[in-house]
Amino acid sequence: WLNDLEAQLSQHPNLIVGEIGLCKMARFVREFPKALGGKATALQLQKIVFKKQMELAAQWRRPVTVHCVNAHGLLMETLEEIFNEARESCSKEEQVHSTSNNLLQNDGLKTTLRKAFPPAIAMHSFTGTAHHVQQILDFERSILYPELVEAERKKQRGKKKQQKRQNAEENEVKGDTDILFYFGFSHSVNYIMCTSEKAKRKGIEAVQAIPSDRLLVESDVHATEDVILGTAGATAYAAHARGESLQDVAETSTINGLRFISSLSS
Repeated sequence: WLNDLEAQLSQHPNLIVGEIGLCKMARFVREFPKALGGKATALQLQKIVFKKQMELAAQWRRPVTVHCVNAHGLLMETLEEIFNEARESCSKEEQVHSTSNNLLQNDGLKTTLRKAFPPAIAMHSFTGTAHHVQQILDFERSILYPELVEAERKKQRGKKKQQKRQNAEENEVKGDTDILFYFGFSHSVNYIMCTSEKAKRKGIEAVQAIPSDRLLVESDVHATEDVILGTAGATAYAAHARGESLQDVAETSTINGLRFISSLSS
């Protein structure tokens, strides 16, 4: 299957990879034989496949759409594995070349980490919490600004040093246009399938936690004739959750969607 996927990517330069991901509710997981390890084994098999798909998408510089249901921990575990493997490979390369230039090291690490992941990742019909959103954004930051994250892990004394670091971070973030993670929402999954008040509340909190330049809306329907209505429903849901107008959400999500697709050119 992996060779088949790579062949498709080779033949079709405008293909994205998706949707791929992890799902505890999948029939494959629920019905996996207990004699072979049951759900735990099934989820690990899912993780292996997902990781290989992510790596292939990174290799071919194709954006991905990720389906993640009740598997946020496993998602983060997979992303961190890719991150750590890329960082380790960069460290080995630095040792071979014996470079002592910190600037070159930082640039090399950032480039290596960025290329280890697809050019853009859209979380499809995102069902995580606001806390999960922040975890993903923090992880993205470790890829885009590895030198800042490393600096924060080291003990620094004095408020002046801390303030200088914060100012440097703010300036770098303001000047950066690279976005890795996007978050999509649909009317069918994020509204209709959320039956409890707790689930609805957490869903709205998650939509509110999304930075405006990461927000996507999607139809998430099977029939082509339902796409327009599904997308309109998703736009209305996001607008209600964020307290924004339909027009603002429609325009913002359109710009974001086009930016996500344009990552194909990377």
